[in-house]
Amino acid sequence: MNKGYLLLSLLLACLLAVPDAVLAQSSRLYFAGYMGLNTNNESAFEETSIPRRGDFKYDNTLSFAGAMGIRLTKQFRVEGEVSYRKTDFDRVNFTNAGPFGLGGDLSTWLYMINAYYDFDFEWEHIQPFVSAGVGIAHHNGAIDDTSGLAVDASDSSLGFAWQVGGGLKYRMNDDLALTGGYRFLGSSDVQLDNYDFEYRSHEVRFGLEYDIPVDLFK
Repeated sequence: MNKGYLLLSLLLACLLAVPDAVLAQSSRLYFAGYMGLNTNNESAFEETSIPRRGDFKYDNTLSFAGAMGIRLTKQFRVEGEVSYRKTDFDRVNFTNAGPFGLGGDLSTWLYMINAYYDFDFEWEHIQPFVSAGVGIAHHNGAIDDTSGLAVDASDSSLGFAWQVGGGLKYRMNDDLALTGGYRFLGSSDVQLDNYDFEYRSHEVRFGLEYDIPVDLFK
């Protein structure tokens, strides 16, 4: 099944699971766009053909995301999100062999279902929120080992993804809001050929939410 259709089906399933009485109170559809800065943790890896162990270091990179969400209550909303980021490998530190330069890159698509809680507190149109989400991570990468101590690789990997975070929202008017926040992203281990390594990222991002000014299901 196409990942986009799967994401939309999950979002609609969340909506249908909510009682009609709740939907009738405040349900609204919105769209959102986000741009973020990703800083990546060093990732422990294992290469099984030689074998080798150590850590990868990635460059920082930008991420881009689009989302569609449904406000189930005044505070609670569910959002389907698709995001993309691509980072270059910077260096590799082999166990007992020291650091070496490393070529190649890793691109990652995330297909997420996120839940948000907007706190019932507002000051000067500013409102805090927290979020958590799960989904699918699709990694595509190439590793160019210039040290001669390991091997090159080029492959793709599919796995489980998750995120937790929070931030602040500034509501410009009833239908438009600016957001800023932080979230921690992770996925199940990435497997590229004979490499198996962790994926973790700190993401600071800013976004724009637009509420379609029509109450739904009334």
